[in-house]
Formats: sequence, structure tokens, C-alpha cells
Amino acid sequence: MREDEFSHKGIDKAAQINKTIIKSNEYRRKFDNATDNPKVNKTLYDSAKEILFDRSGTRFETMYWIDGDTGEIITKFEKMGNTPELSGEDNELKVLYPDSVLHKLTGHNNVIVIHNHPNSTAPSAGDFNSAYLHGYSLGFVVTHDGRVFKYKSFNRIENSTYQAYWEEFIGSGLEEVDAQLSTIEKFESNLDIICKEVFRNDLDRR
Repeated sequence: MREDEFSHKGIDKAAQINKTIIKSNEYRRKFDNATDNPKVNKTLYDSAKEILFDRSGTRFETMYWIDGDTGEIITKFEKMGNTPELSGEDNELKVLYPDSVLHKLTGHNNVIVIHNHPNSTAPSAGDFNSAYLHGYSLGFVVTHDGRVFKYKSFNRIENSTYQAYWEEFIGSGLEEVDAQLSTIEKFESNLDIICKEVFRNDLDRR
């Protein structure tokens, strides 16, 4: 990243959120039908705003675990490190959560997760694998440019395969983000995962 992309206060300009979008009614309505539970939907929206405003201008991530039955926040974890590259080299592939987080999740059978991607990309291979290995009911990624992705995983994704697909699409001339989305579509076609961008008044509740 170029030095001029940082302010004198150390703010990463490329990771600043679009406050106009995040504060808008249109953004709020993206969560109206995120799940079938209005309490959960409100918690998701409130959590998204809190995460994004807290992490604006940084490359750090925060994850919230939400009870899919009550809508209560079970716990949260702030990842103090750089955002993984689009290639899928992600520490979450190893499911490295603190023991304190894993302990709080014990006894919760309907868990929904939400976290931010400062580089405004879709869910990573690590996100899908974490969702599968921990049995999350749903996952949401909120990006700093205002997009929301909803995902679910039914199988573990091999990182080498993910990497190969991604490099193939990069080699064909796609930009990094488009290559990632095309890679995700490959795994969707095999019914390994579901991933979709959420739009205002979206009624697809897969």
C-alpha cells in the first residue's frame, strides 16, 4: 500500500467506511429479511454498524457470535492483524479462536456470525471453512464499502483448490475481487457452499 494512502493519524484511507451508505435506510433494510427472526435481524444490523464504525480506517476485523434463537450476542473477538490476501491464505482456516470464545459458544446450537472485511471482499475460504467446522447456521460479512454477504458452508474447502481457481481467474484477466467471486461460484456449483450479496428488501432466505 502506498504511503500516501495513510493520513498523518495513521488512518488507512482505503479501509475507511462509506458513512453515508452505512447510515442510510437502504443499508438498514438489507437486514430486514436476513433471517426469519426479527430479533436476530436487529442484532445483525446493530452489530454491523458497531463493527464498521469501530474498524473504519483500519485493516482489523471484529467478529460477533449471535444466538440464532434469541438474537443475543454470545461473544465477540477482535482480530488484531492484517486482513488476509484474496488468495485465501487465512488464519481462520486453522480455526484459531481463543479458548475463551470457544467456551462461551458451548451449548449454543444455532449460532450466526458476522464480521467485517476492511478490503471490501466477499467471504474467504477461511470464512467458509470456519463456518463448516464450527457448524454455524449462517455467516455474514459486512464490507467497508457498504456491501453485505450472506454465506453458509456444507463442506470444507481445500485451500489449494481455492488458490488454483483464483489464480486461473486472475490469469484470465479478472480483477482480484471478480476472481474471488468467480472462485466462490465454482464451489457453489458443487453445492459445497452458498454465498450471495444481500440487497435491500431481499426475500431470498436460503
